Amino acid sequence: MQLLVNPASYSNALELIDLNVHQIFIGDSQFSVRNNCCLKLKEIKSLCDLKKETKILILINRFFFDHELEQLENYILEISKLKIDGIIFSDFAVNQICYEHKIKIPLIYCSETLVTNHEQFPFYFDNNIQEVSLARELNRNEIKEICKHKNQMKLQMQADGHVYVMHSRWGLISNFQNAQNIKTSLLNTKLSVREVTRKEPMLIYEDKNGTHILTGYCLRLIKHIRELSDYGIDTIRIDSFLHDANWTLQTTKMYLHALKQLTDFTDNDIPNVQLSKNECSCGFYLMNREDLIYLNQTDIKGEYE
Repeated sequence: MQLLVNPASYSNALELIDLNVHQIFIGDSQFSVRNNCCLKLKEIKSLCDLKKETKILILINRFFFDHELEQLENYILEISKLKIDGIIFSDFAVNQICYEHKIKIPLIYCSETLVTNHEQFPFYFDNNIQEVSLARELNRNEIKEICKHKNQMKLQMQADGHVYVMHSRWGLISNFQNAQNIKTSLLNTKLSVREVTRKEPMLIYEDKNGTHILTGYCLRLIKHIRELSDYGIDTIRIDSFLHDANWTLQTTKMYLHALKQLTDFTDNDIPNVQLSKNECSCGFYLMNREDLIYLNQTDIKGEYE
């Protein structure tokens, strides 16, 4: 099992490379969202020249309008000239551009919420995609079942960091400010929002790409690394968005330590370090499917006859 990390900056990326982390992902603010490490082409090239054994992946997880496709195409052609090891994408325009230009860079499909079963895998293989990122709403039984049928598909999943909930292209915070006549700019500022029915608030953040809502807690699956490895997960990912370089560095060290102890991993192998003020959670991972209530065909028939 490999570890994939989003650095907090160029210098933080160099620190992770010095730790011999397996993979890092970086990008450009014009082509990626919720990315802690936005670099220009010159910086990406420099990082590729210094990467040692670490693989460098480029994050292109925005969705693009038709008038933006030429700019996207030019960007992909430029990064294809560099020594990058893969592209993480959400919009199939990325896949199409690579196909049309015969670009052989490995593609990792990360749709945030859509990869929920193994029946999708033939479609991805047919479109030259050999690795996908699983949806975060899956529990351990569902992940185990998908891994049983993954065949040659490589599977990636988030193991740490704030969890994506929603993205809107609208400037929800700035629209609220205008409506309330609030003069202080809150762009690129981490805020919290709480629904009446929820105990804990969620994080809300607005930038030039719109408004992003994430969980207030941090997903943390470090105690389940051995189990995930046994299931067949190929890569676990640390998303550092809205965290600083120190959090990213210390969390990476913790996971690298856990991966080294994988054969006889216990809770005692986890360094007793509080890395975040946010409450940590396993998210959907430990949710029991039997606790959910489904309508079966009998229920539906009896209700509407």
